[in-house]
Amino acid sequence: DKSFASIIRWLEYIQEAPEGNLTMIGRTATTIKHNLVDEICTLIGTDARYYSGKNELNLWGKRIYLIGASDERAETKIRGSTFAGAYIDEATLIPESFWTMLLSRISIPGAKIFTTTNPDSPFHWLKKNYIDRADELDLKLWKFKLDDNPSLTEGFKDNLKQEYRGLWYRRYIDGEWCLAEGTIYDFFDESLHCIDYPPGLAAEYYVGVDYGTSNPCSFILLAHSPNHYPNMWIEKEYYYDSAAHNRQKTDSEYAIDLKKFIEGYPVRSIYIDPSAASFK
Repeated sequence: DKSFASIIRWLEYIQEAPEGNLTMIGRTATTIKHNLVDEICTLIGTDARYYSGKNELNLWGKRIYLIGASDERAETKIRGSTFAGAYIDEATLIPESFWTMLLSRISIPGAKIFTTTNPDSPFHWLKKNYIDRADELDLKLWKFKLDDNPSLTEGFKDNLKQEYRGLWYRRYIDGEWCLAEGTIYDFFDESLHCIDYPPGLAAEYYVGVDYGTSNPCSFILLAHSPNHYPNMWIEKEYYYDSAAHNRQKTDSEYAIDLKKFIEGYPVRSIYIDPSAASFK
């Protein structure tokens, strides 16, 4: 499977890596031990020395720090460090702030990062900022489906295919990045529920506002028309994430954005969540 193959490549890299310390990262120290260290010790035997008290693995004279990154505070664990290489287990579970800090710490010439992950939301920072930009970055990708796993029996794989449906099938069987966990309607399917263009001018429009300053702020323009199919659709969306832009907007700036957002549309009503008293 992907974990076994990536560990083999990581072991090869450890032997050829430039001088310097290495690191292996997971959500917690327990997951690193179970998913990575135990497998390495089984493969390498006495050449691998695990020090649980120090959260270190020593392999062929190389020191490897084992770091759990379960929340935003984890980036302080590597601030100021320098690594010759890193292995990340299930990268979608790692905070973006930790990932960003790690990129700046892999500064020794020739250093590399290896990582595994299961598919997540198509809007996940790892997908949008890195996987979708693989052609622009010094990045190589490998994608595997359930049928690519040689350690599973055909009967087990067939049972999983029968059990999963819709988005769950696409995500866990076909390995696609699609909305699943946290989706309000788990039957949502982009191929069925999304259209390339609005069907025409709607009879009336409504705006929903999910206000946020430190959290993202979103406007949704909802169109309704009894004369078109579909009778109701989302015309467009406004989305501003202050954390991504490193700047919060004021109520006045949001009001200007909202005015531009609805310009030219016969908006009948604007719905704002009750907690946004200042913006209202």
